[in-house]
Amino acid sequence: MGASTGDLVNRAAFRTVSAQDQARLDEIARQTPRQSRQSKGAWADALKAAHPDLSAADAAVIVGVVKRVIARRAAYRTVSAQDRARLDEIKAATPQLPGQSKGAWADALKAAHPDLSAADAAITVGSFKDDIARRTAFRTVSAQDQARLDEIARQTPQLPGQSKGAWADALKAAHPDLSAADAAIVVGAVRQDIAKRAAFQTVSAQDQARLDEMAAVTPRLPGQSKGAWADALKAAHPDLSAADAAAIVGAVKRVIARRAAFQTVSAQDQARLDEIARQTPRLPGQSKGAWADALKAAHPDLSAADAAIIVGSVKHNIAKRAAFRTVSAQDQARLDEIARQTPQLPGQSKGAWADALKAAHPDLSAADAATIVGALKDDIAVRAAFRTVSAQDQARLDEIAAVTPRQGRSNAAWADALKAAHPDLSAADAATIVGALKDEIARRAAFRTVSAQDQARLDELARQTPQLPGQSKAAWADALKAAHPDLSAADAAVIVGAIKQDIAKRAAFRTVSAQDQARLDEIAAATPRQGGSNAAWADALKAAHPDLSAADAATIVGTFRDDIVRRAAFRTVSAQDQARLDEIKAATPQLPGQSKGAWADALKAAHPDLSAADAAIVVGAVRRDIAVRTAFQTVSAQDQARLDEIARQTPQLPGQSKGAWADALKAAHPDLSAADAAIIVGASKKRIARRAAFKVI
Repeated sequence: MGASTGDLVNRAAFRTVSAQDQARLDEIARQTPRQSRQSKGAWADALKAAHPDLSAADAAVIVGVVKRVIARRAAYRTVSAQDRARLDEIKAATPQLPGQSKGAWADALKAAHPDLSAADAAITVGSFKDDIARRTAFRTVSAQDQARLDEIARQTPQLPGQSKGAWADALKAAHPDLSAADAAIVVGAVRQDIAKRAAFQTVSAQDQARLDEMAAVTPRLPGQSKGAWADALKAAHPDLSAADAAAIVGAVKRVIARRAAFQTVSAQDQARLDEIARQTPRLPGQSKGAWADALKAAHPDLSAADAAIIVGSVKHNIAKRAAFRTVSAQDQARLDEIARQTPQLPGQSKGAWADALKAAHPDLSAADAATIVGALKDDIAVRAAFRTVSAQDQARLDEIAAVTPRQGRSNAAWADALKAAHPDLSAADAATIVGALKDEIARRAAFRTVSAQDQARLDELARQTPQLPGQSKAAWADALKAAHPDLSAADAAVIVGAIKQDIAKRAAFRTVSAQDQARLDEIAAATPRQGGSNAAWADALKAAHPDLSAADAATIVGTFRDDIVRRAAFRTVSAQDQARLDEIKAATPQLPGQSKGAWADALKAAHPDLSAADAAIVVGAVRRDIAVRTAFQTVSAQDQARLDEIARQTPQLPGQSKGAWADALKAAHPDLSAADAAIIVGASKKRIARRAAFKVI
């Protein structure tokens, strides 16, 4: 057509919104109309002043420009008073020099304030986060990683006239395990731009054949956008995941996942969410975020995931809002005290502040730190300060890393190599060594191995019920379950190549006996859902049926047992026991700034016979989280002497993991229980009990 994407996106025909949204935006425009000789940007500023919660995207639709143009305006880059004061202080300390560009100024700010984020720098200099994030100063990596990336770039240099994207493709071809993040650093681009390239969205030959079959059955129509094509694919293949759809259409998973077609829920859940939306409808001019806040205020137990479905946003965007990061008054007081003792310094980023909090309060969890600094738990949990291990474990991991060094490999490839050299290495330990999240490593094929006997059994199941053309992993898992009713979610996940958690939540894997189902149906009929969330309904079920277990309640409401078992309603004890626990609590109260874990340790020290279950009730935590603490893994002096003697006879070898050591202990002491082995090696009984050496018959 001879026009650019930017030219086209400006045109009204290419910026369609729903009738409901259009009516809302028209009302906003009517209340604050464009003044004579007023520019589009100035009108957008006026709209923002009159409607503080108006998004740049909505303002852009009203005034008729692209979101990017509006998003850079000062009125749309507001921050909290506290953050503004911090940024003003940074700005005053390193002002813009005469003739200095915004980018050069941002570089100078980064040099003076090494922990400054691209987002904060962009606000300070008046630019876009993406423009700043791609600058060399803001894409720093460790010296070790930089050396690895430099070596990759040296082996596959950029050719004359080769674009960054094409160079990234060439790097991927030469280094198949290269991540989009690393490739982006090498070529000097943004990770998101590289991640959407076909070379970085590769799948297995089997999966590619399946996706090609879907694309052939539902091809892209002339003029159909990627999003619309994804919707059509979803309509034709209801079990299609956002990830698979994105791979077919050539888009990013996140972009597809937020589309309405991919946010479907069960009819029962949809009815519940529709009722919530009916009770608290969206007001004229109200943004999605503000509506979510209003929904939360009216329905305090509403989850971020449910709110996101109602308002038409992604969970991540809603979960970070203050309304959805509330804690109990007691916890808030504790966190406020921690923040008071270690306040945010001028110019200190959220991440650096979290590190300082961890240094001052070693027992502080990533979740609590995230609440204090106003960030997401995942963003804090990946920081080095929150991934510490004991000196003994660190020495063991350092030895493993020394035996199998990185040698220019990506985190994932290095983890695979570590696993190959150390078959008993856990995903958690590998993640600590390579500097990644456990979940990212645990899903890799190298870490989902099973015994030869189990593999043969699973291969036979897969042979009897093979994956059909176009069938998703989840649908295949359902078919496997139908053909093999006793198949566990863990085994199904290994067969189809998915994560256990994703399979376990499927209806096919949450079945109960006909007798139990009848009993649960009767309970549900006696106390039906009244429009509340899963958790609220579970509480109501517990109130009506005091003997109802968390597992049964979870089955009724359609969620996980772990989500229900931690709720106060399901942690009730007898009046006599409650009185005893209240007495223990009064004798050893929680100190200011003391975490639940540290308080539990103090309770154990004052009351040596206190069980992990009782301590968890007192401090308001889950038994499992308390039981793994050192203070709660004590044994009698006689037993400790016996275990010490076993450990002396078969000591842990250099580089030997806890699991491998437990296996060696079992081989030397065939009668050793998983519980005793777990105490010796410093692991949980559950982790040791699942090992082959402890499952012999």
